[in-house]
Amino acid sequence: MICIEGIIIPANWDKNGNVIDLAIATRDEKEYLITDKDKIARLRPLLRQEVVIKGTLRTIKGQTIIQVKNFNKLTANSYRCF
Repeated sequence: MICIEGIIIPANWDKNGNVIDLAIATRDEKEYLITDKDKIARLRPLLRQEVVIKGTLRTIKGQTIIQVKNFNKLTANSYRCF
């Protein structure tokens, strides 16, 4: 299990310009793709906001993907990764 802090960004669009995949961009300039459709639907309202995500990593065709177990919007009083 890994803990990542970063900003939710769009990662892929359909032909109509709708976001279909998201990623989390971290302070150290890494991006982790989020492809689980249920999690994308729940994370979409947090687009361009800071979050903390716990999950597991895997690599497919050179792309690092995070399997999100849980997440929270990052606030001054919220849990942070240490």
